Amino acid sequence: MSFRQAKKFFVIVISTLMLVATIVFNFGTTSAWAATLPAPFTSQAQFISMNRADAITKNLEGKAQETLGNVTGDSKDQIMGKAKQVESQMRNAAEDMRDEIQLSNRAKAVAKNVEGKMQETVGNVTGSSKDQMMGRLKQTEGNHQNIIENVKDGIGDLFN
Repeated sequence: MSFRQAKKFFVIVISTLMLVATIVFNFGTTSAWAATLPAPFTSQAQFISMNRADAITKNLEGKAQETLGNVTGDSKDQIMGKAKQVESQMRNAAEDMRDEIQLSNRAKAVAKNVEGKMQETVGNVTGSSKDQMMGRLKQTEGNHQNIIENVKDGIGDLFN
């Protein structure tokens, strides 16, 4: 594989990952997440999910920039890519702490669903059937937890 072919391959992979992330998280629309969540839960879940999505996106950007730097030999891109990956790790650590401190069951369900969508997307891009299957499984777990929370809300409404 020549240098040009490798460079073209990495550009296509990076572009595809960015496009998939944009489609999965509907970054172009501000109300996309709000439209899919129950009304009383919208702001908290959207905030938590978007913070996690931002961290994942930052990590993908960093990996892409580092890879581009490796291919072109540009040390600035390599360093900036690593810096973005470190920032992503810090954001994920902050989200993990926030999850441990206080996260409702509904938020856990939404987070599990988002995590599953990301893992399935990664599996689709890489061709990994294991990631695709595990992603679908996590989405199913999240959907079942949402159903349980809906039943709990319905029962609570009967007594209020």
